[in-house]
Amino acid sequence: MLSIKEKEVLKEKVYNLLWEVGMKVENEEIVARLLKNGCKEGPSGRIRIPKEKIEEMVKYQKKTQKQDDEDQRLHYRCGVDWAHSIIWKRQKDIMRKRLETEFMMSAFDCGPTKYYDYGEKKIKPVDTEIFIEMMKFAQSTPEIGYISTWYRHQGVHEKIERIDSLILGLKYTDKLDGIESIYPEQIKYLKEIGEIMGDSPENTPYLAGSQCITSPLILDRRSAAEMVERAKRGIKRYHIASMVTIGINTPVTLAGAIVMGAAEILGGMVAAHSQDRDADLSGRMIASVVDMKNGNVTYTGPEPAMVNIGVKELFDEFFGGHLWVEVFLSPYAKRPGLQAVYENFYGAYRYSKLTGEPDIPYPGMGTLDNGGMGSPTQFMMDMEIRKSEFALKDKIAIDEETLPFDEICDKVRKGEDFLESPHTISHFRELWSSKIFLTENPTPGVWEGDEKSILDKCDELWRENIKGYKPPKWADEKIKALD
Repeated sequence: MLSIKEKEVLKEKVYNLLWEVGMKVENEEIVARLLKNGCKEGPSGRIRIPKEKIEEMVKYQKKTQKQDDEDQRLHYRCGVDWAHSIIWKRQKDIMRKRLETEFMMSAFDCGPTKYYDYGEKKIKPVDTEIFIEMMKFAQSTPEIGYISTWYRHQGVHEKIERIDSLILGLKYTDKLDGIESIYPEQIKYLKEIGEIMGDSPENTPYLAGSQCITSPLILDRRSAAEMVERAKRGIKRYHIASMVTIGINTPVTLAGAIVMGAAEILGGMVAAHSQDRDADLSGRMIASVVDMKNGNVTYTGPEPAMVNIGVKELFDEFFGGHLWVEVFLSPYAKRPGLQAVYENFYGAYRYSKLTGEPDIPYPGMGTLDNGGMGSPTQFMMDMEIRKSEFALKDKIAIDEETLPFDEICDKVRKGEDFLESPHTISHFRELWSSKIFLTENPTPGVWEGDEKSILDKCDELWRENIKGYKPPKWADEKIKALD
């Protein structure tokens, strides 16, 4: 997207911003380490990061840039969160092989706080009953390979909610992801949960999330304390994120937003590197934009993708790579339906257009309202779209079974069709057929053929799935240890 000359200009502005203005770091321990490692405190108290300290970190990152580039290709099919979970559980080879022939997808991104009840047409806060139902839905839907741990706002104290929800979820599904440690004290227990579930202490797959920089250029108390706690617990993995909003906490023009986002992630990486010199460092750019008509913030539109990919191009060219960018984070739409489908399709199109990647799947996974709301009804529609994409292959089998030449000749001579032939009867189930996007003729009271008919069918199907729910078969000692 950017020429090398343009990237050079932006790179120098990133260096200048981190040195001339610097990053506000709300943690004395990290400040002390940064100053000891050659950074300087500016007149405003911000920590000024010199170019040579950035280049030192970049040199370290380049050692594993090629491997990270390969790892990132997983997220086209899986999404960033599931891809990370696969990597942390050391399942890359297994999952790549499975995904070649088996359709699977992730559900509900990084965890909704609200639930859209299609039957009642209401938005509800996530309580324990809804939480359990969604875990059962994931477990009983074979196409779901991964589900996020939804955030409960009722029935559990906020300081233990993440751990309590993870443990509760594991009792209902073996497809659950890791969680973000909202409170750094939770990290100790998340490490123990991984060990209970059979993962090595180094993996810590149930600790996900990121150290998100608060714009403009602030490593705030929570993220900084989380970073310190990871180092204390020997967890050698840091994921630095920037979530700038174009026109609010960055300039409204794209070049300025790219410089801001890149500087925030780069500054956070240098801070993490000062904590642990041989840790796994990665970044994540998630830009949004303010709609100047109404003040709403959305990930839809061309600008967020251009900022995300612009930052990624700077990292890939100059800063050692390891910068992850979603195909599309989530629709702004507050209800399941066509609006959400449009936003997801445009998200995939713009990513493909800007990167030149030709095979980008539809990214919908049942989320609405900028990722804060989950809808199993929307998920079923998203899944059906993705299944239809998966059904499109770029090769066909050519052999005696697929090319019944003698029968072709016989039918042509007789002027007959192929509908009732044994060959058709043996193979017709191989043809793609949708359970949702039907070829029925519209019939009042049965199938109206409109958006509501499609959503009604989606709602019916996810509820049907749960009827076949079977819990995961964990050993009794694992459940006891979790309790």
